[in-house]
Amino acid sequence: MPAFFQKMLVFLVLFLTSVKEISSLEITPSAHEVVLNLYTDFTLKCSGHNEVLWKTDNKHTKLDTVLEKRGTIFFNTLTLRNLTGLNTGEYSCADNQVLDEKAIYIFVPDLSMPFLPSTQEDTFVFSTGYDEVIIPCRVTNPNATVALYEKRVNDPVPGMYFPQQGFKGQFEDKTYICKATIEDEEFESETFYVYNLQVSSSPTSLINISISAVQTILKQGENIIVTCTVRGIELIRYTWSYPGQMVGKEVKPATIIVPGHYTSSILTIHNADSNDQGLYACEATDTYHGQKEEQSIFIRVIERGFVTFHTVLNETVFAELHKSHTFLVQIEAYPSPTIIWFQNKKPLTSESNSDFAINSRNLSETRYQTTLTLVRVKASEGGLYTVRAFHEDDLKELSFYLQINVPATVTELKDSSNKTNGEQTVICTTEGMPQPEVTWYTCNNDKWCTGETTKILGNSSEEMNLQTNFTYEDDRKVYIVTSKLHFHRVDEPIFIQCAAQNLLGAHSQQITLVPYNLPFKVIIISVIVAFVVLMVVFLVILIFLWRKKPRYEIRWKVIESISSDGHEYIYVDPMQLPYDSSWEIPRDRLVLGRTLGSGAFGRVVEAIAHSLSHSQSTMRVAVKMLKSTARSSEKQALMSELKIMSHLGPHLNIVNLLGACTKGGPIYIVTEYCRYGDLVDYLHRNKHTFLQCYSEKAKQEAELYGNGMRVDRLQSHTSISVESDGGYMDMSKDESLDYVPMSDMKGEIKYVDIDSSNYGTTYELDSYSPSGSEKVTLISESPLLSYIDLVGVSFQVAKGMEFLASKNCVHRDLAARNVLICEGKLVKICDFGLARDIMRDSNYISKGNTFLPLKWMAPESIFNNLYTTLSDVWSFGILLWEIFTLGGTPYPELPMNEQFYNAIKRGYRMSKPTHASNEIYEIMQKCWEEKFEIRPSFFQLVVLMGNLLTDSYKKKYQQVNEEFLKSDHPAIVRIRPRNTGFSASRSTASDSVSSSSVLYAAVEQNGVDNDYIIPLPDLKPEADSNNPPEASSSRASSTLNEANTSSTISCDSPLGPEHEEEEEQASELKPDC
Repeated sequence: MPAFFQKMLVFLVLFLTSVKEISSLEITPSAHEVVLNLYTDFTLKCSGHNEVLWKTDNKHTKLDTVLEKRGTIFFNTLTLRNLTGLNTGEYSCADNQVLDEKAIYIFVPDLSMPFLPSTQEDTFVFSTGYDEVIIPCRVTNPNATVALYEKRVNDPVPGMYFPQQGFKGQFEDKTYICKATIEDEEFESETFYVYNLQVSSSPTSLINISISAVQTILKQGENIIVTCTVRGIELIRYTWSYPGQMVGKEVKPATIIVPGHYTSSILTIHNADSNDQGLYACEATDTYHGQKEEQSIFIRVIERGFVTFHTVLNETVFAELHKSHTFLVQIEAYPSPTIIWFQNKKPLTSESNSDFAINSRNLSETRYQTTLTLVRVKASEGGLYTVRAFHEDDLKELSFYLQINVPATVTELKDSSNKTNGEQTVICTTEGMPQPEVTWYTCNNDKWCTGETTKILGNSSEEMNLQTNFTYEDDRKVYIVTSKLHFHRVDEPIFIQCAAQNLLGAHSQQITLVPYNLPFKVIIISVIVAFVVLMVVFLVILIFLWRKKPRYEIRWKVIESISSDGHEYIYVDPMQLPYDSSWEIPRDRLVLGRTLGSGAFGRVVEAIAHSLSHSQSTMRVAVKMLKSTARSSEKQALMSELKIMSHLGPHLNIVNLLGACTKGGPIYIVTEYCRYGDLVDYLHRNKHTFLQCYSEKAKQEAELYGNGMRVDRLQSHTSISVESDGGYMDMSKDESLDYVPMSDMKGEIKYVDIDSSNYGTTYELDSYSPSGSEKVTLISESPLLSYIDLVGVSFQVAKGMEFLASKNCVHRDLAARNVLICEGKLVKICDFGLARDIMRDSNYISKGNTFLPLKWMAPESIFNNLYTTLSDVWSFGILLWEIFTLGGTPYPELPMNEQFYNAIKRGYRMSKPTHASNEIYEIMQKCWEEKFEIRPSFFQLVVLMGNLLTDSYKKKYQQVNEEFLKSDHPAIVRIRPRNTGFSASRSTASDSVSSSSVLYAAVEQNGVDNDYIIPLPDLKPEADSNNPPEASSSRASSTLNEANTSSTISCDSPLGPEHEEEEEQASELKPDC
C-alpha cells in the first residue's frame, strides 16, 4: 500500500509541473486576433520559462525577432513594419522544450489585396470523398462578406466560411472561385481546383494490385520495364524492391494517375545486365487506411538469344493422297524468330507448285507455333520438308520426310490373249503406296462375283499360271504392280476379278474371258447386232422427245430499229453483243448455299460473294445457273441474258447484274439478292396487316395522300380467294437437291450452309443491313402494309419499266411473280423464268416448245405475236390488278380454254379490285385499251402513279435512288470509270424527253451503252378522236415475235402467224394441251 501512494504522489507532482509549464507561455497582446491598419508598425511579445521563438504560415512575411532573458523568464519580441495585406496570417509562439504553442491571427485590410495570394500547390485541393476539406480563399479584411461559386455559375455553393482558413466542407470535383464584397465592391479570388481521390471503402478492403512487365525475358543491354498498378484507390504509396538495389543501382519510378480508374508506378532499368535478373516486388500502401499489398514478378536476363523446337513429328510422316494434311511445330525462342519452310531444300513460296498454307503465330512471350498445310496432297509433293527458325543469335532446323500414301487402284485390266493358239492372258496393272497386294478371283456367275461364289486363283494349276512383278516410279512416288494370269485353254466364258489392296483400301475390276471358237463368236455377234438395233431405235425416240421438249429462252428483247410502215422490227441479236470481261468474278469468291428456286432448265442459288465492293467484304447475292443437263441452245440463251443485262446498265428498280462466271466451268450470273421474295408471296404474307390497318381513318389519310382522290368503301374485310398459288416462284427444290451438286461444277467454288432468310414480314428482320452498322435510307420503315405501299410498289414498277423502255427493251413477262421485294419495300423487276417450273405452273400455257403467260399477255401478243413496250403496258395493268387484290390470280372467273380467248376478243375486262380506288382502276382501263397505240407510255404511267403519292414518299424515293447512284454498288462501280457522266438523271432519262417526239429516250453512246441500242422515231399513228390527249402522243415503238431468232421478225409464231387462223389457233389452246 505505501508503494501505491508513492507512485500516485510522483504522478501528481509531474502533472502539476507540466500544467505549470504549459500555462507559462504568454503573448502580448493576449487577443486571439487583431485587425491592424495599413502601412503601420506592430510589435508582438512572447514570454515563457524556456527559450521561445516566433513562426508563421505566411510565406510573404520575414520575421524580425529579438530574444532576451530576464531572470528565469525568456522574452522574444517580433516587430512587423509597414504592414500590408501580405502580412495577414497566423503568428505562433512556441516552446519546443515542452511542445507548447500559442498563436495570434493578424488581419491587415487591404483593398488592393482582398484575398491572400495562394501558391500553385494551394490552388489544388484533394479530397477522399469522406472527409471535409478547406478551399483556402483567405481574406485580409475579416469584415468582408465571402461566398463560394462554381466557376462560370452564378449560384453560390453552400459551405462554412472561416476568414482565417477559407471555406470548409465536402465539395465535388469541380472548379471554384471565392467572391468577397467589401464596401459594396466585389472582388474575385484565384481559381481553386477540387479533386476527389478514390480510397478504399473500408480499412479491411483488399487492394486490387497487379504487376506486369513488357518482357519477362530479355537480353543484356535491353531495358527492363515493370509496371505496378492499383485500381480503385488513388491515395497509394508504392515501394519497390529489385535485384539492382543490392549493387547500388537505385532507380526512381515514374507514377501515372488516371483519375477515377487507376494509378501506376513504372520502374525502368536501362541497359540491364546479369545483376538485374531476379524477383521484382512492388508494395502498395493505402495512405488513407494503411493497408498494404505486394505483388512480384521474375525477370530473366540472358546473355544471348535462343531457339528450341518442340514437336511430336517423326522422322517420316505419312499423308494420304488428295487429302489435306497439316504439320504442326512449336518453337520456343527469344527474340522473335523468322520462320521459313522448305520442300526438298527449296523455300516454299507463292511460286511453288504445291498448294499450301503456312500460318505462324505467337502463343506467348517466347512460345511460337507454325503450321504447314498441304491442300489436297499430290503424289509429287512427297519428299524432305524442313522448317527453319532463326534470329541474329541462333538458327535451328527441323527436318522430316513426307511419304504420300496412295490407295491401291487397279488402273488397267485387259485381255491380252493369243487368238491363234487358244491361250488367253489377263493383265492387271495396279498402283499404290505402300505397295499393293494383288489377288485374283473367279466365280461361276458370269455376270457378277459375290463373296459366296468367288474363289481365289493361284499359281498351282495345269490350266493357268500367275506372274507378278513390281516397279517403283520415282517421279510419282508410287509402286506399279503388274500381275499376269495365263490360261492355257478357255472352253467357256469365265468371269475374272482383279483386286488390289494396301493400307488405305482396296479396289477391283472385272473382266469376262470368252473362248475364241466359231459358234460362240456367232452368238456374240448376233447379240451385238441386236443391241445396236435396239440402241438406234432408242436414240430415234430420244431425239424425237428431245425436239418436243420445251426450250429455255430469255424473255427480255432489245429493239434495234423499226421499219417506216411499223410492221417490221429489227432487234439486237444478243449473241452478237460484246461481253465485257470486267464483269468476271473469280469462282473462289462465291460460296454457294441453298437453292432459292428451281425449274425445268436451271436454278437460282443463294450465295455469299466476297470482295464485290470496298464497303462490304461480303455480300449476299443470287446466282443463276443452268442444270447440268442443259443443251447448248439453253446455254446460249443464258449467255444472251448476261449480255443484255450487262448492256442495259444499272437502275434502282431492276435486279442489277453484279458479275458473272463464264470461264472454267458452268455459266453463273450473279445478281442482287432480294430477301423478301416475289411480290405475290409478299402480298399473301402481309395481307393481314393491310386488312387490320385499313380503317376509316386510313381511308381518310389515303384521300389526303392521293391529292384528293376518293377511296371507295371496303366491300369486305375477308381474304381474297385465289384459284392458284398466285404464280410466285416454285420454292421446292428440283430433284430433291438443296444444293448444287459438286459434280456439276468446275473451278474453285465453295459450298456452305447459308443462314436461310426468314420470309416473315419486312421488319421481323430489320437488324439486317447490307452495309453492316451503317445507317441505310429506306423508302418505307412501316411494319404494316398500307394503301400507300400498294401505290408505291406500282410507282416503282413503272419507274423500272420506264427505264427498260428507254433502252428499247421489251420484258414480255411482266407480272407480280417477276417483281421482287427488298429491304424497306424497295421493288426490283426481274425475270425468274429460269428458276420457275413453268411446265407445272398453271399460269403458263404450253404451245409448241414454249410456255406462255397468257393471262398477262396483250391481245396483239396472244393473237398476232406482236411484243412491244405497249404490250408490256397491258401487262402492267394486270400487275396493278394483282397488287390491289393483294396477290389474286387474274381472270378468276374465266377458265383457260376457248372461253378465255373469246372473252378477250370481245373486249372483256376485269372488274375493279376490292382495294383499288377509282383513279387506280382508270389507269388499269387505260392500260387495257384494245388499240395498243392509245395506251399510255410508261413515262405517263410514272406521272399518273406519282400523282397519287405524297411528296415525302417521292422525296424519299429520290433520296434512295441518289444514294444508290453515288454508292460503291458493284453495278455502279463497274460502269463509273467508263461513263463519268452517269448521274441520277440517268435513271429517269425518259423524264426529260417528250413522248410525242421520240418514243424512247436516246441512249448514251458511251460507258455501258453501245451502238446496238439506238432511239426509235415516232411512227405517227393515225389520230383517234376518242383517244385521251395523254395517250394519243404515245404508241408502241417496237413489236417482237416470240420465237424469231433472225434479224427480222417475220417468221413463225407460237400461236399462228396468220390473222385468219386466229379462231382455229385459239380453239387449240386448251388448258390440258
